[in-house]
Amino acid sequence: MNSSCSDILLFASYKWQVSKPSLLKDTTDKFDSGATQKYWLDVQLRWGDYDSHDIERYARAKFLDYTTDNMSIYPSPTGCLIAVDLAYNLHVTHTMQG
Repeated sequence: MNSSCSDILLFASYKWQVSKPSLLKDTTDKFDSGATQKYWLDVQLRWGDYDSHDIERYARAKFLDYTTDNMSIYPSPTGCLIAVDLAYNLHVTHTMQG
């Protein structure tokens, strides 16, 4: 079970088109996965160590943990996880775009 919750929740009056999960730098997004009125943003601050400063793997794993967990308190599978490694000055965003 995850003890985290999203930092920002967005509820829209109109529906947003949604793509499959992707990284921020991906340019091949196709918005064919339906539509949603709920979107969340979560910022993860991390102090990486020398042996494991793979922030991209960390962000993807956290995003999938939060959106596929049945006990999660995230309001919807559509959102954006921003991970920042403070030790190595790296950042990555994993998202299901709306």
